[in-house]
Amino acid sequence: MLPEQKTLRGRKLVWRSKSLHADDPLSAWQGLLSARGMNESDAFFTPRLADLPDPFAMQDMDKAANRLAVAIQQNEPIHVFGDFDADGVNGTAILVEALRAAGAAVTFSIPHRADDGHGIGVEPVLEAAGRGIRVGISVDTGTTCMDACAAAVEAGMDLMVTDHHLPEEVLPPAYALLNPARADCGFADRKLCGTGVAFFLLMAVWKVLSDKDARPDFDLRSLLDRVAVATVADVMDLVGVNRILVYHGLQKLNTEPSIGMRALMNVARVNKTVSAETIGFYLAPRINAAGRMQHGEAAMRMLSTQDKDEALALAAELDVSNKQRRLVEAEVFKQAEAKLAGSDVLATWDAEWHAGVVGLAAGRLARKHGRPAAVGFVTPDGCVRVSLRGMPGFHIGDLLNACSEHLDGFGGHAGAGGGGIKEGSWDAFVAAFGAAIEGQAGDAANHLEQPVDGVLGLGAMHAGLAERLARFEPLGRGNPACSWLLEDIHIADRRDMKGGVSRLKVSDGTGWLDCIIFGANGFAQPLQPGCAVSLLGQLQLDDYRGNGAVQFVVEDAIALE
Repeated sequence: MLPEQKTLRGRKLVWRSKSLHADDPLSAWQGLLSARGMNESDAFFTPRLADLPDPFAMQDMDKAANRLAVAIQQNEPIHVFGDFDADGVNGTAILVEALRAAGAAVTFSIPHRADDGHGIGVEPVLEAAGRGIRVGISVDTGTTCMDACAAAVEAGMDLMVTDHHLPEEVLPPAYALLNPARADCGFADRKLCGTGVAFFLLMAVWKVLSDKDARPDFDLRSLLDRVAVATVADVMDLVGVNRILVYHGLQKLNTEPSIGMRALMNVARVNKTVSAETIGFYLAPRINAAGRMQHGEAAMRMLSTQDKDEALALAAELDVSNKQRRLVEAEVFKQAEAKLAGSDVLATWDAEWHAGVVGLAAGRLARKHGRPAAVGFVTPDGCVRVSLRGMPGFHIGDLLNACSEHLDGFGGHAGAGGGGIKEGSWDAFVAAFGAAIEGQAGDAANHLEQPVDGVLGLGAMHAGLAERLARFEPLGRGNPACSWLLEDIHIADRRDMKGGVSRLKVSDGTGWLDCIIFGANGFAQPLQPGCAVSLLGQLQLDDYRGNGAVQFVVEDAIALE
C-alpha cells in the first residue's frame, strides 16, 4: 500500500503500473520491467531509424516533395520562412543546410519577436516574391497565417507550410500544408515539432531525387542533433517517432555534433553525457535567448555555420543574451505577481514588459499557482499580445480556440501558445480564458496524482540499477523518469548550496544515501537534520563524484510523525 496522506507538494501517490517493492537492484529492475509488461530485448530500448514512418504518409507530402525536387533540379531559388524560437531556428537551419548541400539557392528570414510576432508576415512574402522567389517553405509556423498564404498565391509563389500548431476550421490556401495536427492527417500521432515535420520533408525530397538518380551527396542523419534539440526544447512527447529522432540525435550530440552545437556546448560548459535534460537546461535556453532578447537570426546563423570561429562568437553572444534574459524574466514575473494579487484568472499585461520573457513569466505563474497563465506585452503598433503557458491536464491550443472571438491571430499546441487581443477586448478575453480553464479543470484534477513505480529500500540504490534505468532515455514529457519512494528515511545532514540546491545525507538505519534537491527553497521544512520523512524521486549516477557513485534526486516528500 502507498501512503494515503498527500505529499508536501499536495499530490496523492498512485501506482504507475502495479505494486512493486524491492530491496536490491536486480529485483527492482526485473519488477519494473514486469510491471510495465516489458523485457530487456524490447525495441523500445534500441530505437531504429529504419522504423521511422514513410514520410509520404503525411498529408500533402507527395505534392510538396515533388515540387521541391523540381525546384532543386531546375535551380529555382527557394526561401525559408522561419520562426524565432528553438524549434523555428533549428528547423530553418536544417532546411537551409540540406537544400544548399543539394545545390539549391536558399535564402531565409526570421521574424523579430516584438516587431513582427509569430507567423509568416505578408511583407516578407511580398519581399521574397519581389526578388523572384517562386518557392517558399515555412517552419514551425504558417497554419493560421491566412493573409500571408493568400499573398503567396497572389504573387505566384508555391508556399509549403511545415508546422505542428493547431489549425483553425478553415485551412490556409498554401500550396501544401504539412501539419500532422490536421484533422485529415495524424502523422506520427500528431506529436512532431515543426523541425520534425521539416526533417520528414527532407526525407521525402531525398527519396524523390533518389528515384530520379539525383540523390544529393548529403547524409540527413547529420541533422539529427538539431532535430533532437528542437523536439526537447518544444516539450514534445518523447515517445514513438520522437523517441527515435531524439535517441539518435543525442548520439549525434555526444559523438559528432554540428559545428554550431559543439560551440554552444563549449560555451554552456557541457562536459558530461548530453541527455534530454541537458538540452532542456543548458542548450535550449541559450538558443531561445536570441529570439527573446535580440533577434533569432543569431541562433540560426550559429546552428548552420560551417565556420568554427563564427560559431563560437555567436554562441558567446547567445550566452550573454541568456544571462540578460534571466534578469529581465525575474523582474517581469515579480511585477506580474503583484498585478495579479487576489485575481482568480492569471492574465495580465504591461506596456513596459519585454516581449521575449512574457511566455517564461507565464510559465512560472502557471507552475506556482497550478493553472494556466497569460502574460502580455504591447507591440510597436499599440496592440496587446499574450503568451500562454499551462500545466499538465490543460491544453493551451484548445484554450486559445475557446477565446478566438477576442483574438486577432493566434496559434498554439498543448503546452504553449499566444495571440493578439482585439482592441477593447481585454476584459472579454480574460472572462473567456477563465471560463475555458474551468471547462478543462476536471481533466486537470487527475494530474494532481503522482505516479510511483516502486517502493525501494536503500539496498536497491546501486549503480547497476541507475545504469539500467538510463536505458529509458530520452526522458521527458510522455516518457518521464521512474519515480521511486523511499519510506521512513531519517535525515542526518543537510547542506544548502548556491542556486537553491541542497544536498542531504539520509539513512534507513542500515545504509546511507546521498540525495540532492533542486529548487530546495520549497522544502525548507521538514527536510532538516533529525526529521523522519518518506522521499520521492529518481535514482541517478552521480557524474560529479563518478566511480559508480549514485544520488537520489528528491522531487517530493511526505512528513512522518
